Amino acid sequence: MSAVLRDPSAWWAAAAAQGHAMLQQAWAAAGEGLGPENHADGSALTLAPVYPAPGVEAVLITLPPPQAPTECHYIALVRAAGQPPRYFVAERGIEGEGGAQRAYWAEWAHAPGGGIMRIRGADLPAVSPEAFVAAVAAVCNAAPPGPQAPPWQGVRPNTPAKMNRVGLFLGAGCFSLVLLGLGFGGCLLYQEEGRGLHVPDTEVASVAVEPDKPFKIQFVWDGTGYAFNNIWLVVDEGTTSGASFKVKGNVSCSRDRRAESVDRSLTGYGAHDVERKGGSGFSGWFYLMDEYERSSSRPIECSGVIAPSTGAWTKARIVVTQRQRPSDWFAQ
Repeated sequence: MSAVLRDPSAWWAAAAAQGHAMLQQAWAAAGEGLGPENHADGSALTLAPVYPAPGVEAVLITLPPPQAPTECHYIALVRAAGQPPRYFVAERGIEGEGGAQRAYWAEWAHAPGGGIMRIRGADLPAVSPEAFVAAVAAVCNAAPPGPQAPPWQGVRPNTPAKMNRVGLFLGAGCFSLVLLGLGFGGCLLYQEEGRGLHVPDTEVASVAVEPDKPFKIQFVWDGTGYAFNNIWLVVDEGTTSGASFKVKGNVSCSRDRRAESVDRSLTGYGAHDVERKGGSGFSGWFYLMDEYERSSSRPIECSGVIAPSTGAWTKARIVVTQRQRPSDWFAQ
């Protein structure tokens, strides 16, 4: 996604001749730093041109079958006539009644204020490349706005202007309601797509951790719907080595999740709220993993071993925070 969004047109042009090589390079780069148990076999990745609708062309990438919600079935780079290519994914949804498989489309795009945002779309009628490509082609090939009303010609000559105060008040009231609706909708959109999921938040559980010594932490998600239970290493007192700090280890949680290898650094995407304390000292939060779970009174237990591979700490904790999107609140 990062490579495509940097220059969608260039990636599109290169994909025709070098698509499979580019795909394998991107797959290998995405897996750097992960242990063998967390590598999915990318040897069968496919990339093919498709033409889902008149004036719309796409490059469809088929990924290994997703194992958990929000992992992707497919990727599509879609271009409609006169528009730059757009980046879509088909994500696995939470299973429906009777274990029925669900999927929905989402788009990754540049945010208006800078950065990248994910826009969640509608559920797909079927978990298939045909249904996915048809849905995103419709989004890219949406009909233009309908004809506009003719411009207002002003007051007729020699006709005295009259002010209808009732209409003015009703118009002002309606406009206020529109503004309120837009504000509420914008807030929901921000909570769903703009607000980061893996950022430090209120602590719900914490336990001290020492290098290379096993830790365990228990917590409960008993709110409404689903939540992201984020697992963090919080270094309260740490020191760098050569201006660098890195940690490695394995973390697993109790609800049918296998151990995951973690490899985080002071300058990587998983580092947050880093505070330099003079010399080589620092403090900071390091995102390890999350446990996306439905509300339950049953405790969740996470355990593992983690240690610095570069630098050191004298005081650190494993911390759990919880975060929801509006869709997680209503998810069943």
